[in-house]
Amino acid sequence: MNSLDSTTEIRHAPLPDGLKEGLADTSLGPLHYVRAGSGTPLVLIHGGFGNWKHWHANIGPLAQRHTVFAIDLPGFGASCNAAPDSSIEQLARPVAQAIGAMCATLPPALRDEPPGIAAFSFGTAVAVTIAQLAPDAVRALLLVNPPGLGPVSAEVRAIQARAAETARTRGLRAGLEITLRELMVHDPALATPAMLDLLEDCVRQSRFVSRMLSRSVHLRPMLAALAMPVHVALGENDPHQRHELVERRAWLEHDLGKDGVSVFAGTGHWLQYEQAARFNALALDFFEDGRE
Repeated sequence: MNSLDSTTEIRHAPLPDGLKEGLADTSLGPLHYVRAGSGTPLVLIHGGFGNWKHWHANIGPLAQRHTVFAIDLPGFGASCNAAPDSSIEQLARPVAQAIGAMCATLPPALRDEPPGIAAFSFGTAVAVTIAQLAPDAVRALLLVNPPGLGPVSAEVRAIQARAAETARTRGLRAGLEITLRELMVHDPALATPAMLDLLEDCVRQSRFVSRMLSRSVHLRPMLAALAMPVHVALGENDPHQRHELVERRAWLEHDLGKDGVSVFAGTGHWLQYEQAARFNALALDFFEDGRE
């Protein structure tokens, strides 16, 4: 397992002192997480080809008001493996078990408070499935650039194909640079060597390929079945979203209300990193409201 200190050069916001690692036992095996802060529980779920470091810019600010648990999904990071043909439900059940185990470590006064969940990209499908399986165990959901809002754009397919071909011919890092600059962030100043280091670390630790499973998700009926507060944050310049941004925003506002959607201008897919300050403020306000 890589030392947490190895993230020193890639922190967009300082990670809090005393960041702790843990393993939560599940029916699938141990799931790895990092923990920081105190207060009501907040679980962070990363995206595909990622791990807890997808949230490196958010853990510190969110931990000022919450006990933050940033988890590695099965088959990612330092967690146990998942079967290659796992369904969303087969991934979500052990994650729900891990969340229960993590929350059981909280002080008695906080153990009965259901956690909020913030999830990114592929992780949003896992989070929504957890909320369907155990609705009383989730207080509120904040979903960042989720899949399943409509068809995958030709632009995304082209970027991913070119990045894959470049990785085959010129090496993983060269392929990841295309992904970072053309898909993950909109501001080229944020596509730094340090961010490439982070993404390369995430990808090299990923054993579960989530792309086809992610593309099988149909989010609208899943959201319609939920009763807890839900907020969706979209990047205006995310190639996953911008080809249908107006239509997707319209139906999300219809289903969730106008306060249930935020569109972040000048932002790509990795919204919580590219607009960390605004995202952190949104998350803190949303999860505070979700307690009422």
